[in-house]
Amino acid sequence: MMQLLGSELKTLHNVNIENCPFNQRLEVKLKEAKRRVENGLVDEDDFDENRKGLKAQELYKVLISSQPKNEDLVFTHGDFCLPNIIIHKEQISGFIDLGRAGVADRYQDLALAIRSITSNFGREHVPFFLKGYGLKDIDETKVVYYQLLDEFF
Repeated sequence: MMQLLGSELKTLHNVNIENCPFNQRLEVKLKEAKRRVENGLVDEDDFDENRKGLKAQELYKVLISSQPKNEDLVFTHGDFCLPNIIIHKEQISGFIDLGRAGVADRYQDLALAIRSITSNFGREHVPFFLKGYGLKDIDETKVVYYQLLDEFF
């Protein structure tokens, strides 16, 4: 099943982005994250375990200072985690919660999928997902970054 998840994500990432009107590039996401911090819209009680007790303002500073230098742009789901994938008869039959879909770095989806798989099944299942996706070497720095970015949404 993990290989299937990876394969389906790769298919989604292969959607042509040339005329895509949905911009989820990092510049846009960072502006929205800042707006959410300034307006008290970040749920600090919902931070991942490794960030519990921290403040959104502190994390925003880390987000800005550790920003990746480049983006590998594809069409992304935006919140590719297990609850947003519809599976029927051991096949993926659809996706839900596409409110953050659009053109973004592929690690937007990869990072959230890795977190979701790890949380639900264990880190040992992640290599099967990555194999299905066709990714041999993962950029752990980007995984951590995009998981951090998700804390603001």
